[in-house]
Amino acid sequence: MPLAGRLLTLTEFERLACGGGADLSLVQDGVARPVVADRADRVPGRHVLAAYRSGTTLLLTRLATRSAPVAALCRGIELDLLEHGLLPSAPVTANAYLTPPRAQGFDRHHDDHSVLVVQLHGAKRWQVFEPGASEEAEPVVSTTLEAGDVLSIPRGFPHVAHTTDEASLHLTLGVHTVSRADALADMLRTLEPFRRSVTGPDGLASTGLPELDAAAYLRDRRLRWITGLDPLPGGRLVADAAAAAVGPDTVVRRVPLMPSESGTEGGLARLTFPGGTLRLDGRLQPVLDHVAKAESFAPHHLPSVGAHYDAVELTRILVRHGIFQPVDAAVDEEPSAPAVVQPVVQSAVRAERPAAPARSTRDLSLVRDSGPAVGHHLGWMRLRERLTGAECDDLVAACHEFPLSAPTTVDEAGHPAHRRADMRHVPHGPSTAWAYQLIEDVADEAARTVYGFDLTGIKRAPQYVEYLPGNGHFHRHNDYSHDQLDSPRKITVIVQLSDPADYEGGALQMFGVETEELPRERGSVLVFPSMIDHRVTPVTRGMRRALVAWVAGPRLR
Repeated sequence: MPLAGRLLTLTEFERLACGGGADLSLVQDGVARPVVADRADRVPGRHVLAAYRSGTTLLLTRLATRSAPVAALCRGIELDLLEHGLLPSAPVTANAYLTPPRAQGFDRHHDDHSVLVVQLHGAKRWQVFEPGASEEAEPVVSTTLEAGDVLSIPRGFPHVAHTTDEASLHLTLGVHTVSRADALADMLRTLEPFRRSVTGPDGLASTGLPELDAAAYLRDRRLRWITGLDPLPGGRLVADAAAAAVGPDTVVRRVPLMPSESGTEGGLARLTFPGGTLRLDGRLQPVLDHVAKAESFAPHHLPSVGAHYDAVELTRILVRHGIFQPVDAAVDEEPSAPAVVQPVVQSAVRAERPAAPARSTRDLSLVRDSGPAVGHHLGWMRLRERLTGAECDDLVAACHEFPLSAPTTVDEAGHPAHRRADMRHVPHGPSTAWAYQLIEDVADEAARTVYGFDLTGIKRAPQYVEYLPGNGHFHRHNDYSHDQLDSPRKITVIVQLSDPADYEGGALQMFGVETEELPRERGSVLVFPSMIDHRVTPVTRGMRRALVAWVAGPRLR
């Protein structure tokens, strides 16, 4: 019961549900329908409360981004999975359901991931069935959860729940782990023979399973997962000031839920932690080994090694990036909200290695190669300065760090073959921050000089796509995305990442007065209004790679 009371109360749920700005849906007839804010509603949430009183379940999604205790619980589960050798394939998700008395939310269904149900208020009756069981089959679990109870439902097990004579508030935690099929696909995808198209039964039969270094894959996947985690906040806003005050005798302690692991990489000593990787001179490996295991230390306690290094400066770096914090400045409360991660690549070794040159300022001039003149409000544009080959290689390598996802479109069920590609969502992080900045800079320049749009920024993660023969096309569509409630996509930015000689087909075409084919030179950065129809023609040979991003803005402005 104490845990349930600390996670989310009815008062907090109502504030999020009726105050506007939250990811709220109404579950009616077994379907979740997003709530669209009504500016004319002088009493925020009036229609939401009316729906609830009529028997509708209220669903709040993405709770880990809005509730510090829920975020901390999700992070704790993720770290427990790692400790037990289970690799998460996606962050633990958290949704809250408020169901009125004598009502039911979703119909009987199953999930493609495991679920933990945490009852927060009231009671709810749950039935869980064997996978593949008929509608008439008896449940394998039939139980009533009360506040503080937890129910675990493995992936694929159908389930249904309903309330009794009182309202119920529960939290559903989605636990996504890497399956054996996921791991094998990841490993085989790195081998050239397994990237070839299937040409018939003989093409499959002749492909023998090679020796796979599973241990190396698991180590690499674990490190990538830790690096990709967003650090939870707790004194982050005052970290710079706290770091400046660190002296030789200042005791620092590890920030809660902030793991770190040491290792080597290309002759350098490496410390991996949520949000980034610290790389130092290889002679400092014993120092980072000590830091990775320490719960607290003072700079003068760090190991002495055969290289001159500033222990105080190293400790300050660890404090600035939220791994440790001074004991007298440490906060005992739970983290209050997720934080934005910035890249971490620094050195505490004096004059050992020259600093990497900063990425040069780009020429943001937009030009056209053909068609309507520059400034045509419906025309496409390209950045005068293309990305270099090295930048394209870096971007492809960074995108390959993220798991494959199914490419989606509006009305996917009605048009199942409308889009075919291998796709990966690209989150903001140390290896992708520069690409995010480039996308926003290009979109801002296009909005200012050509289209006259108001923009609010990147609202959905860009997508890295690979188009292959037989699995490489995107039929005519536009990116405007009317279902994006906060602000629709206004400007599309596409980075061509393949050399034109590497593939055939795969033309990016825009529909207007005349159908135009956009430039395909590697490193080209293309920009156009998201509401314009366009397509990718089928790839017939090789592979076309691209990064596709959208910058949103207010409707009709």
